Amino acid sequence: MNIEQVILGFIYGEAMTGYELKKRFDESVAHFFGATFSGIYPALRRMEKEGLIEKEVVPQEGRPSKNIVRITEKGRQSFADYLKSPLSPGVQKSDLLVRYFFGRYAAEGQIRGWLLEERERMTDTREGLLHMRRGALNDPETDAFRLKTLEMGIAQIEFSLRWIDEELAMEPGAELTGPESREERRRCES
Repeated sequence: MNIEQVILGFIYGEAMTGYELKKRFDESVAHFFGATFSGIYPALRRMEKEGLIEKEVVPQEGRPSKNIVRITEKGRQSFADYLKSPLSPGVQKSDLLVRYFFGRYAAEGQIRGWLLEERERMTDTREGLLHMRRGALNDPETDAFRLKTLEMGIAQIEFSLRWIDEELAMEPGAELTGPESREERRRCES
């Protein structure tokens, strides 16, 4: 999966501007595929050169022209080929988990700070996803697939929040004892 394939999916049913594409990314798939303007606009240029999209320049009075992109037949075929292709293995990236992996080298209190910071970020993300779900449920145009991806995103965030809460609930200083001591402690508690 790459940004071009996601863009083709968005414009499959309707033409959009780069700004509208960014908004669509942010309001739908951002919890599992992020995109910036600096990624979208170069992708659109590549896609136009490859004949996957065509651009219509619409002049606007007193403002820069609006560039509206729409999918071509070649783009539709490319998107269909993507949907038929085998799934690529997903890779979850997490700065928290990388730092946690090396937690034995952290200063006292650092891990707790990371957990609290990540908890706050994930809580905000969950609220955003719940807001999206409410909007999707009130929109008659929303399809079941969008709702299912929102539900999966919410479930993943809630799982992560439970894990963070369990780690935070450990007695003070436990974060510095390392995973071996934690595992030993868990065996003794059972």
